[in-house]
Amino acid sequence: MAETYDQNHTIKSFLDAAAAKQPAPGGGSVAALAGALAASMGEMVINYSVGKKTLAAYESELQEALKEFHRARQLMLGLMAEDQAGYVALTDARKKLKEGACKPEDFDAALLASIRVPQAIGATAVAVIELADRMAQKVNHYLLSDLAVCAELAMATARCAVYNVRVNLSDVKDQSERDHFEQWCAKLLNHGREGIQRVMPKIWSQPTSAS
Repeated sequence: MAETYDQNHTIKSFLDAAAAKQPAPGGGSVAALAGALAASMGEMVINYSVGKKTLAAYESELQEALKEFHRARQLMLGLMAEDQAGYVALTDARKKLKEGACKPEDFDAALLASIRVPQAIGATAVAVIELADRMAQKVNHYLLSDLAVCAELAMATARCAVYNVRVNLSDVKDQSERDHFEQWCAKLLNHGREGIQRVMPKIWSQPTSAS
């Protein structure tokens, strides 16, 4: 069985594996890693904001946001490993189906799992954007550019997650089910874009340094 690259590996080993002539880690797990980086930037912004006297009015919100960004980062790392495992399982099921060694319903289960993981990556990424938007005017001004990186990287993660949902839709036999997934993708991207359009003006309309 192929090795799964996760948080226990160095960044170099993951990048080497992603660059190699092998199917996994691929686009889904790379998207999840980008999402984890986005969340970590949000987490850093909040860490530089909690306990700050000028932001005392937002302390409880900052503490909650810190937990949410941390949860998102951990979830993305888990999804990074799940995506690799899902791809291997789907590839194995597709091969067995062609050989008559796999029931169609077993292939469908593996296919659905390979769609659900990037869906979770995308949904988490949009949640990160929404959290950044909620906190944009309540954080240390020195960290505004880092919050922008958080939001933009999360948006890229959402787009990449959608690509990884759509790439598997040709194998979904039921047209109404395919339509459902396509509608979900469109809705997710729309929410992400709306979030970016809200948060960026909030970030760049503020002074870039704290008093």
